[in-house]
Amino acid sequence: MTLKKNAILLFGYVLIALLIDQISKLLITNSLTPFHPPVNVIGTVIRFKLTYNPYGVFSISFGPAFLYYVLTIIGIVVLAYVGLTLKDKIGVIVFGFIIGGAIGNFIDRIRLQHVVDFIDMGIGNLRWFTYNPADAFITIGAMYLIIRELFGHKKIVETKPAEHKTAINP
Repeated sequence: MTLKKNAILLFGYVLIALLIDQISKLLITNSLTPFHPPVNVIGTVIRFKLTYNPYGVFSISFGPAFLYYVLTIIGIVVLAYVGLTLKDKIGVIVFGFIIGGAIGNFIDRIRLQHVVDFIDMGIGNLRWFTYNPADAFITIGAMYLIIRELFGHKKIVETKPAEHKTAINP
């Protein structure tokens, strides 16, 4: 794929992920209140519960707040470079989703100084961390890339044809 085609494809999927993330967060923040009981979506397996996360992934603190901004910007730049240089369409799409998710959470941090999380998943008291669509795009994209790297493609070993040496008899 050419750089121009990659750029169009990458930007398109960044935009899709970003819109899904930001629109869903807007709808949730206008509908739910933090610390109120969760709203069941699929029984109690998937619920919506509004929370605010001032920290990083899985609510883990990585240090001063400026690190979240710096690391996100560096990550987006590196991912964009890699995404633009890929030769396969699926890879470009996956990188687009990951970048879109990163930008979605970055927008929250700039605008609100925290990330809006609301998807609460689990069975009974065994619950996963509350997350949002941006987190899902990033996590699923990263899992896809890891699985693809480990199992998805065969290593191709290039061999050069043997050079023919002829003996010259004087």
